[in-house]
Parts: sequence; C-alpha cells; structure tokens
Amino acid sequence: MQIPDIQYHEIDLNGSSYQRTLLRRLKYTSLAKLIALMTMGRRTEAISVLSKEVIQPRGLVGQAKDSIDSSGHELKGVFETLANSGSYPVFFHCTSGKDRTGLVALLLLLILEIPLDVISVDYMASEGQLASERGLRLRELKAMGLSDDFADCPPNWVIDVDEHIRKSYGSVHGYLDLIGVDQALRCRIRSNILENTTAELSKEPAP
Repeated sequence: MQIPDIQYHEIDLNGSSYQRTLLRRLKYTSLAKLIALMTMGRRTEAISVLSKEVIQPRGLVGQAKDSIDSSGHELKGVFETLANSGSYPVFFHCTSGKDRTGLVALLLLLILEIPLDVISVDYMASEGQLASERGLRLRELKAMGLSDDFADCPPNWVIDVDEHIRKSYGSVHGYLDLIGVDQALRCRIRSNILENTTAELSKEPAP
C-alpha cells in the first residue's frame, strides 16, 4: 500500500548482485536443492537452505559487508535520491529497520563526518525501539533458519563494517567514489541534510 501524494523510490539492497554473491557460496548440492524447492514453490524452505549455510555463519556484520561489496549500484541509487533537494523530507526503511536501513544510515552519517562512537550509540538505540516487534521478528527468523541474534543489534556492527570499508576501499570516500557517489554528489547530500535540519530546528519554539 502506498500513501497518495508521496513519492516512492523502491531500491532493494538485496538485489540480483547481492543474491548472486550469496548463491556462489552455496555447495553445489545445496544450490540444486534450493533451485528444486523454488521450482516447487516452496520459497521459505529454499531461503532456509541459503540462511543456514551462508547467511547464519556470516552473521549481521557479514551481511553488511556483502551488501557493501555487492550492492554498490543500489546504494548509488539511494544517495542520488538523497542528493536531490526535491526528495525532502525523506524517510528510508527496510523490513526490520536496522540492517539495510542501518547500512544506509552509517554511510550517510560518515558522509556527514559524524564520529564513529556517536554513530554506534545511534545504531544500538534501534534495538530498544524495535523491542515491541521482537516476538514477530523471531518467528520470521526461525522460519528462515536464522538464530535469534539476527533480531538484535551487534555492539561491534558499526566498527566492524567501517573497518571493512577502510581495509577494502581505503576510506568511505574511496568506496563511495568507486560506486559513483562522487564528491560533488556527497556535497549536495551534505547541503540538503544540513539545510533541512537547520530549517526544522528553526521551527522549534524557544525554551
């Protein structure tokens, strides 16, 4: 369902490139089993094969690293949207609001030069905000063959993902340049975010 008069940009960070990255890590026998299950329409069981053999061992940090390495085209689309002043106010989300959303937020806050420790505190705050949905999320994870900790926010997530970016691409700017989010685009994003934040703060009543 979509709300009238709101512009939507449907960008899937778990797109075809990301999916191919995961499928390449499956054993041949497991890949054959997954294909057979998908052919029979047993999608949840097929996903469970991939979850148990690939996603679960890599954890949430590994999942974020795979998105960084595989979903550059999709991430570029996100930041092109954020570079457009006509997109604001903007709201971005994913299924649970902490994994793919967390990755976009991390990169965005790094563009804004927010310190890592501040970003980490902000990320960890998500866990408390999502507590009311935890029961439903755990049932979904169990059906997919994933453990309960996939519903949580790993304390080391921000630091580990940032370290992966620095080791693999030199810096966050090096990574963003590589996927097509160049300095000019980043400057527009910074300008849009800071101008909109300043405008919203100016509306607050004086204490």
